[in-house]
Amino acid sequence: MIPKIILKNIKFFEKFLLFVICIVIPSTQSGHISAQTEIEAKITKGGVKYIEALDIAVIDFTPADSDYARQITQVVRDDLNYSLYFRVAEIDSFVLAILGNDLYNTDGWYQLGVQYLLDGSIQKEEQKIKTEIHIADVVRKKVIETFRFETKPASYRALAHRISDEVVLTFTGQKGIFSTKIAYVHSEKNNKEIYICDYDGYNPHPVTNDRSINISPVWSSDGSKLVYTSYKRRNPDLWIIDLKTNQSQLLASYPGLNSAPAWSPGGRYVAATLTKDGNPEIYLLTPQGEIVRRLTYSRAIDSSPAWSPSGKEIAFTSDRSGYPQIYIMDTEGTNLRRLTYTGDITDSPCWSPRGDRIALVLRGGGKLDIYTMDITGENLTRLTYEGSNENPRWSPDGLHLVFSSNRTGKYELYTMHWDGSGQRRITDEGENYNPSWSPRF
Repeated sequence: MIPKIILKNIKFFEKFLLFVICIVIPSTQSGHISAQTEIEAKITKGGVKYIEALDIAVIDFTPADSDYARQITQVVRDDLNYSLYFRVAEIDSFVLAILGNDLYNTDGWYQLGVQYLLDGSIQKEEQKIKTEIHIADVVRKKVIETFRFETKPASYRALAHRISDEVVLTFTGQKGIFSTKIAYVHSEKNNKEIYICDYDGYNPHPVTNDRSINISPVWSSDGSKLVYTSYKRRNPDLWIIDLKTNQSQLLASYPGLNSAPAWSPGGRYVAATLTKDGNPEIYLLTPQGEIVRRLTYSRAIDSSPAWSPSGKEIAFTSDRSGYPQIYIMDTEGTNLRRLTYTGDITDSPCWSPRGDRIALVLRGGGKLDIYTMDITGENLTRLTYEGSNENPRWSPDGLHLVFSSNRTGKYELYTMHWDGSGQRRITDEGENYNPSWSPRF
């Protein structure tokens, strides 16, 4: 049981944090031949303009009577549809009529506008599932890619995500995001623990069990660790947990708040908000918790640091103008400039991995919504319209966002595409918020 005085302080801290902060992959074996076609995401001043999606058909993996084959096929279809790089053809009665019930009829697929076919076989051997996957070019009528994987049966979804990752790699030169994870806060009763789930919300599991208050998880650049704020020693301190060993260690326990951590690209620094000098300011720390330098000097509240992909700049929130707005500075604390002039509260900046956009939270009409803008502060675009929405965090490919929303009456995690389309809920038990999307593994 957490003492009432601690709970009182926690409630104050969580209100402050509304301003301060608004797994293993199975072993695989593969072999492949590079495909010649590439998909390009068109980048404009206002962000991703469009992606030239390819039409692909995912033929049911064989054998047809295998539950694993059916389940893996469906996960791959869902992944590729979500990626924005592909339009996955629906195999219905109309399509079957065109194909003459021959799913490998390349002339029929060509008439339907499908460019590529993906098929595979699933073989279960004792405690292993083995797969062989082919990508065929409909026009050239030849297999352009083959890869093979194996894993334990319990990890069949991870295997499916690995297949999808390799399909995206074939056409874009970069792995997909389907094996990535999302860390978040799961709240139940008076406790808040850090959880991790797959990118699509499956396989949620706790990584802390402190029976305390743990918030604001952030991934290291290699995905092996999380830094977060915890009350388990009755003060909001920064902790690091190693996800391979599940061992946690204290990072920073300076007097007052130690909060809103943000790991730099490459993992050399952690930016965080500390109140050790009496006022919330942003500091640069080593991963061992030593202060490298203080970055902000203001009588206002400076918080919510967010690194640029280059690691040379930091976006943050400050109310030095009278109400919270988004600013940018370099990692020396110099070259400060203001980005937003909305006349209302803006907070929780998050820099796209593509470097072209910053997601943020803006309060309007008494509720919070997710927006994006150029790194110059221009082209402010609203993405959410239901409930109150917070904590936007980008996927590692910069094409999707995860966020928390109370649109159903309680806070749950949702994902959406970069332009606000395709919003879907990925959690459904308890209260869930403060998400952080992992890097590619």
